[in-house]
Amino acid sequence: MLQNSENKSILKRLGLSKLINKKINGITATMQPYMIFPGVELVLNEYEGNELKCEHQALENILQINYCLEGRLGWRLHNGDYIYLAENDISLHMVNNCALSSITLPLKHYKGISIFIDLTELDMEKSVVLKQMNLNFMQLKQKYCRNNKTTVLPATNNIKNLFALLNIVPEEYKAMYFKLKFEEIMMFLALLDLSKIAEKQIYPACTVDTIKRIHAKLIANLEQRPTIEILSREFLINTSTLKQVFKAVYGKPIAQYMKDYRMHEAANLLCQTNMTVKEVAEALGYENQSKFATAFKEIMQISPTQYRSYYKMEQEKNEK
Repeated sequence: MLQNSENKSILKRLGLSKLINKKINGITATMQPYMIFPGVELVLNEYEGNELKCEHQALENILQINYCLEGRLGWRLHNGDYIYLAENDISLHMVNNCALSSITLPLKHYKGISIFIDLTELDMEKSVVLKQMNLNFMQLKQKYCRNNKTTVLPATNNIKNLFALLNIVPEEYKAMYFKLKFEEIMMFLALLDLSKIAEKQIYPACTVDTIKRIHAKLIANLEQRPTIEILSREFLINTSTLKQVFKAVYGKPIAQYMKDYRMHEAANLLCQTNMTVKEVAEALGYENQSKFATAFKEIMQISPTQYRSYYKMEQEKNEK
């Protein structure tokens, strides 16, 4: 890894270096910085947990680009709006938009790349590719962040698996690897025609907060199965908005999400309790044990009885 000098590190100037390899309020944050070029710093992020408050200096003229590698990231920006990143999504904003913000992890896990570009210090002479492209970063700022706008680009075939080699690149080559990837992302952003793609939506805090309350109700009462219409009336939210925003926040339609959630909860109950399969099924809202077994096998690939037997067998092996 190339070490950053204290006065040049954008991460340190923002006050974010304190998050490197820290556990804060139940969330584990791992941030590995790399100096790419003068004025450009790339950070490999990995978060485990639920929510992390993100407060830093509101510096001007620093563009932040985020690329989701794994998991899902929700970001409440300083104005209260939420953006959500799924795998291979990209977001762009100026860092003063997130000086007082919070990060949520709907799936409890996120791994991604953040690139910080100081538009006043960037030296394109250090990159043959960028120099030959004659890339104007101020125009790039106007294209994606005009009037403090945050842009969220959905995954496309052009950028899917952009970092496919990351896990096999040795540490001593990563700085070089990230330089190549930075140039590739810049070329992609410069050439992208925004009029030909549908940007991902940004959601107001009040709507996302309602969806989170619905989610909390659903997972706290797994034996119940309220319909979309019942939830819509109870929480005063339009049915189409409910379905759209729930999927944006949690990555799946409500029915599929709850089915997966129930089956993973069933797996825990089968392993951690002496409840019968019938009792587990009833606790999770299945009146018919056969339907429960079918749903469980669809998600877990083996039957509930086989799953419990396998767990006990593995446990006995570990105890020997």
